[in-house]
Amino acid sequence: MRVIATAGHVDHGKSSLVQALTGTDPDRFPEEKSRGLTIDLGFAFTTLDAPRGASSTVAVPVRSTGSSQETSGGVVGFVDVPGHVRFAKNMLAGVGSVDIAMLVVDAREGWMPQTAEHVQILELLGIEHGCIALTKADLVDDALLELARIELDEHLAPTRLATWPVVVCDSVSGRGIDDVREVLALLCSDAPPARDIHAPRLWVDRSFSVRGVGTVVTGTLTLGTLAVGDHVSIEPSGRSARVRGIESHHDRLDAAAPGTRVALNLVGVDHHDIARGDAIVHPGDFVATTAVDVELLAVEGAELADRAALHAHLGSGEWAVRWRRFGMVAGADERRIGRVRFPVALPLQPGDRMVLRSTARRAIVGGAVVLDVAPPRRAVDALGREAAGTSSVTRALAGNQFATASTIARLAGLDRVDPLPAIAAAEAAGEVERLDDRYAAPAAIAALVTAAAHAVGARPDGVELAALAARLECEPATLRAAIAARPASGLEVNAGNVRTKAAAEPSVASTPDGARLLAALRAEPFAPPSAEALEIAPRVGKLLVREGVAVELDGVLFAADAVEAAKRLVGSAVVERGTLTVADIRDLLGSTRKFVLPIAKRLDADGVTRRRGDDRIPGPRAPKA
Repeated sequence: MRVIATAGHVDHGKSSLVQALTGTDPDRFPEEKSRGLTIDLGFAFTTLDAPRGASSTVAVPVRSTGSSQETSGGVVGFVDVPGHVRFAKNMLAGVGSVDIAMLVVDAREGWMPQTAEHVQILELLGIEHGCIALTKADLVDDALLELARIELDEHLAPTRLATWPVVVCDSVSGRGIDDVREVLALLCSDAPPARDIHAPRLWVDRSFSVRGVGTVVTGTLTLGTLAVGDHVSIEPSGRSARVRGIESHHDRLDAAAPGTRVALNLVGVDHHDIARGDAIVHPGDFVATTAVDVELLAVEGAELADRAALHAHLGSGEWAVRWRRFGMVAGADERRIGRVRFPVALPLQPGDRMVLRSTARRAIVGGAVVLDVAPPRRAVDALGREAAGTSSVTRALAGNQFATASTIARLAGLDRVDPLPAIAAAEAAGEVERLDDRYAAPAAIAALVTAAAHAVGARPDGVELAALAARLECEPATLRAAIAARPASGLEVNAGNVRTKAAAEPSVASTPDGARLLAALRAEPFAPPSAEALEIAPRVGKLLVREGVAVELDGVLFAADAVEAAKRLVGSAVVERGTLTVADIRDLLGSTRKFVLPIAKRLDADGVTRRRGDDRIPGPRAPKA
């Protein structure tokens, strides 16, 4: 399945050509049919035969994609766009999610203003595959047709469309229509498969209600697969819904792959609450952001101030945005870096493209490629990231110093199921290091260990690992791994404490009384016996606390790893349930109120939970859902 968008000046025959190819008039509204003018997006589809090879009348340069896919025909959907300048925003909504286009040019009129603007749009959106249909060929003689071809070549020469095949055709007589079908079949087989990073995103171009069915939205699915039964989020509103049904070109589907033109039947949301420009995504797959750092794509003859109010067209939507230019980054080619601020939070990722238009004249002033969806506050830091030539992985880590692979995948636009190959490449280049289940830049690891060394200082007892990690705003396992990765720092983790190696002493836990008390504490982690009950001197318990293998909470001695286990159990439960009572925590730990209350107070202090009346709710350091 492929989706192809039309492009071209008003009244150059886009809708007529789509109707000749598919048998369907893409103009949907009575006003469009009466005026003979496409106002909004139209849709149609057809089945193409497997290409036989280049037509004898058409030169088709087929580029190798390195794909092993077989050349075959298949269903092709068309998004027909308006060509009038007044409806340019509708045109932009139609081409924002496709990767193949068909530029339509009237052989009589030739190159026109909207032809030029649509070519600019196709280039700014990075659409590499397509063809040019030179229509209404029967209305001109051979000499004028040749002049039209020459003019077309001259205008397209400086653009990437210069390599696109040109097909001479006439929708009324049927001349060349088979050639157009053949070229489109070759293009569909030549273009690489739609990108699949297991993070579906559908930019909505229509939202309506069907009697007996409910809310239906349509769009071109990108980046991942949607299936019946999926729970989805509608951004930027954040409303939740469930996919009850999927249809593509009148066929009901259990699941739709990226690159498919689909209609989704959603339950749990009214169609009035979804508009063109909204995005349907899986919850948590994307970073919802109001600000992105971008590389500006210049348009010849257009001037863009360092700060400006603009209209940004991205996906199927249009937003009033603020633009700020940061400066130039030198390299093989100088790049202009800046920031675009949206009025709402959108699910974006690096590589997304947008078209920028002026608010007054509505002329195109440039395009932009998203570089960073979690940009730094200062412009100098943003320029520094780009000047260093950082990869998307290291750019993602710049603002999230100790991140999991899944977090990096969302920030860097990697495959959500298997981001490790890209991360491993950055690791092999020395740009990142792995610490436990997280990754960080070498400089961030060095800074963490240096901060830990300053905090420990010359204390002979050291500092409890968990307490130090909380002070340095990282996970205990991450801090332990960072210290192990930097042996030259002179730090070590001994019996739950971070200390200098020179300050290490013989462990009390290795003495007979210490070992017996620690074993007893661990045997009943959430209802531990006291030292007195075991006929062990209380001093031994205090020494175990000093070594970090035990913790004293309101006079009750617990093994340190029991407290960590309680954090994991209670933290997961409070996130899942939303609230917990003391009785809930007691049942969860299989203990009694005497022991649960000190543990609950410790979890409040550590930020795993937060007290609200008699209940506990998730705290700032609760595990992520």
